[in-house]
Amino acid sequence: MLGSVTWDDALVQRYGQIGQRHCTYPAAADFSDRIAPLDLLRALREGRRAGRPLSISIHQPGGVELQPGEAAAYQLRLHREIEQLGCHAGPLQQVEQLWLSTGTLGIAALRELMTLLRSRFSFVDSHAGSFLAEVELAHVDWPLIGALHELSFNQLSVAVPDLRADDGSTVEYFRSSARIRAVIEAAHALHYRSVNLDLGYGRSWQTPASFARKLASIIELAPDQVTMFDYRDAPLVASNPARLGLASVADTLAMYRHGVEQLSAAGYRYIGLGKFVLPHDDLAMAQEIGALHHDIHGYTLHSECDHLGFGVGAISRVDGLYCQNASTAQAYQQALDQDQLPSICGLHASHVDPLHQSLLEHLRCTFALDFDALGLQLGVDIRQRYARHWPALQQLHADGVIVLRDRGLDIPPHARLLVPAVCAAFEQPSAMVVGHSAGRRRR
Repeated sequence: MLGSVTWDDALVQRYGQIGQRHCTYPAAADFSDRIAPLDLLRALREGRRAGRPLSISIHQPGGVELQPGEAAAYQLRLHREIEQLGCHAGPLQQVEQLWLSTGTLGIAALRELMTLLRSRFSFVDSHAGSFLAEVELAHVDWPLIGALHELSFNQLSVAVPDLRADDGSTVEYFRSSARIRAVIEAAHALHYRSVNLDLGYGRSWQTPASFARKLASIIELAPDQVTMFDYRDAPLVASNPARLGLASVADTLAMYRHGVEQLSAAGYRYIGLGKFVLPHDDLAMAQEIGALHHDIHGYTLHSECDHLGFGVGAISRVDGLYCQNASTAQAYQQALDQDQLPSICGLHASHVDPLHQSLLEHLRCTFALDFDALGLQLGVDIRQRYARHWPALQQLHADGVIVLRDRGLDIPPHARLLVPAVCAAFEQPSAMVVGHSAGRRRR
């Protein structure tokens, strides 16, 4: 049954070190094309002519990027980018999905931002759309949750930080479940459709026992979704690994195991890529009927949208074109000050492999592949196209990670945590034959 997952220690030990980046195509690391503003505007024109619905994401820079007093200047540039692209959206293109990083924005700034968005774009009714606000635990309270609800947000995502007290960070680190309880109670009282908690594991000051206790207190609060992630996969690790302080591989896997087993025992269903949801959640029901998809911001019900990303590092996908904004606040603002769009790189539609894209999405969403159906849809012989990958797939079959047949493959419940390994076999088969040791080299 979809949603079921069990822990297989031997398989996780062998394949569990392969990162989730193998599961997404194209990913930011694939963006090798120079994307001119005219390229994006042409793609927007085609989307407008086709009347495709829209998805929007709004990004705030990390706290270390802006000095005090610079946040207002950043918001001015963000508004300018919205105005520049908003005029290219057609009146029939309704926004079905919105993802907003609130950062440290106050209620007045959020209202101003949403007023601008609604003046430039047409939004579907909140009952028909997915409008998610990502909030920081240290900066969220009842008034903010109430204001977001008034602004038509119907989903909430909360990062549960795990910083040491001596880190010197302004982000409040986790001490008890009291603050999280207040957030969840507020969201439920205001009838938010879902509340997600992002929960990281694998820091040096975490232990399997402390993580198990922390997770138990979170499960008691019954959030609709829990998204677990390994701090080794966090973007900050690449830029400053010493900042996080990572636990041993053994302790990290023990924390991961606690999470999988505790959430499963509490009735959560495994959607994939670390995301667990309660059975009533929209994502669980969509997965059951084959309507679940995965886009730039994760699992979604809205697959037909053109996606517009605003802010530092934001990614847009319009009519097959991918483009990414400048990754630093300084470069982002400088481009807008020169009346230019801040996009710097991406992929032209002609450089995106639709078969590989569809294949990986099927694995992420259904834990299975039907070679004949997928090949018929895209006019390609899957077995011939991936002939050189077959030995790696046969190795995964022999190890019990997949059940490989001539017509397709399935990932059984005891191996569903290892979707990244299956995706990696289709990406670069040589990485899979030697199992987890190759996965570590590629990190």
